[in-house]
Amino acid sequence: MASDAVNFDDSNSVSDLANFISRAKTIEDGAAQFVARKTALAVYVPILVPADLGQGGYTILGMRVHRLAQPAEVNASYSLASIQDRLARMGETSVEFSLPPVEENPKWAGISVPVSGWEDAGAVANDTLSSSAQSGIDAVAQALPENPGLPVLVQVRQRIWSTQVPDVGMEIPMGAAFAMHALGFLIPGGQCRVLRNGSWTRLSNERGHVLARKASLLV
Repeated sequence: MASDAVNFDDSNSVSDLANFISRAKTIEDGAAQFVARKTALAVYVPILVPADLGQGGYTILGMRVHRLAQPAEVNASYSLASIQDRLARMGETSVEFSLPPVEENPKWAGISVPVSGWEDAGAVANDTLSSSAQSGIDAVAQALPENPGLPVLVQVRQRIWSTQVPDVGMEIPMGAAFAMHALGFLIPGGQCRVLRNGSWTRLSNERGHVLARKASLLV
C-alpha cells in the first residue's frame, strides 16, 4: 500500500527538503516527483524540459536523497506550492510529512531515470561549473527580448543551456552546470563526479545530483 505520509530521519532532513524545494521553485515553478524506496526518498525537480519531449534537446533534473526513519512506498508528483504548504504546517521539531492530497502529472516524470548501471566518466571542478553557469545566465539574459512569451523563453533557455561546458574534455551541458549552481550544490574548491548511463549524464557530489538526458529528434 502506498504511503500518505513519510517520516524523516530528523528535523535537519526536513529543513534540507524545504531549502531544496524553495530553490527549485525559483527556477521552474512546477512539480516535484517523490520516489521512496525503503528508507530513501529521492526528490526530483525540473530544471530544463523541452516544449515537446520528442523534439530533441535536453531534459535536466535536480535530485536530492533524503533519509527516512521508516520504510515508505511512494512514486508520485506534487506541485512545489503544495509541498511548501505541507512543510509550513509542520512544527519546528516535527518529522512527519503528510503528502499533498492532489497529485500532478508533469510530462518529464514519465521519463525513466536510471537507478543503477552508472559508469564513472571523471570529475569536473565546481569552480568551472560555477563560471559556466554564470556565463549561461548572462547569455540567457542578453538573448531574451523584453516581455518574452513562454515559447520564446523555453526556446532560448533550451538553446543556451544545451551548449556544452567548454574546456572540460567531456560532454556536459551548461544547463547541468546551471542546475548545480542554482540548487546550491556547488562548494567552492570542490569537485563533482561525472557519470554516464546511455543518453544520461549525472553530476554528483555530497550536496546533491543533477541528471541530464540528451534526447534524439524523432524522425
